[in-house]
Amino acid sequence: MRTENIFAFFMLISIVSFLGFAVENLWMAATKGYMDNRNMTLPFLLGYGLAVAAIFFLFGIPSKMRIGTYILPFKSKAASIFFYYLAVALCISVGEIALGTLVEKVCGIVWWDYTNLPFHITKYTSLFTSIGFTAIIVLFMEFAALPLFRFVSSWNIVVLGFCSCTLMLLMLVDFGRSAYLMWRDKKLLVTWIHETKKNRIYRALHGI
Repeated sequence: MRTENIFAFFMLISIVSFLGFAVENLWMAATKGYMDNRNMTLPFLLGYGLAVAAIFFLFGIPSKMRIGTYILPFKSKAASIFFYYLAVALCISVGEIALGTLVEKVCGIVWWDYTNLPFHITKYTSLFTSIGFTAIIVLFMEFAALPLFRFVSSWNIVVLGFCSCTLMLLMLVDFGRSAYLMWRDKKLLVTWIHETKKNRIYRALHGI
């Protein structure tokens, strides 16, 4: 892979990590009535960026699903998207269970809990959350991933290299620091909270 493509992937990971932070906080604002730092210091959730990068390398894009470098011979785009959706949903469910269980065993923290949701599979994943997260990822991979990649690839390579490598380094340091503090203190790393229960949208969603 060419150097500029590596830089572009780093930038794409950074963008998706920021979007993951934003989406999680929007979900928390709508369902729990608050937003917070999501256990990080910076507004990036590296796991989302790495997950999307892994999905791209494993499966490509929904309308042209592949396994590694082998493009699967589906007869229609709809079939490719359907099986792509199933593969991503399975990966998300397994990944959530693995990450949640690991954090619980190592840090003694229940990072999230879906047991109050219907059709949950362990406390760390559920049918409806997997369907929702997968839909977001499939839409992003089909319509946004490659245009974003091409856009950042068009940047001056020095600017792209500096920005992408700096963001990746900052996210890795932040992730490592947060993981260490959660392991050391056996609790979530909460540095700020913004209540949204008085927000008009929250009140409408909850019939208040």
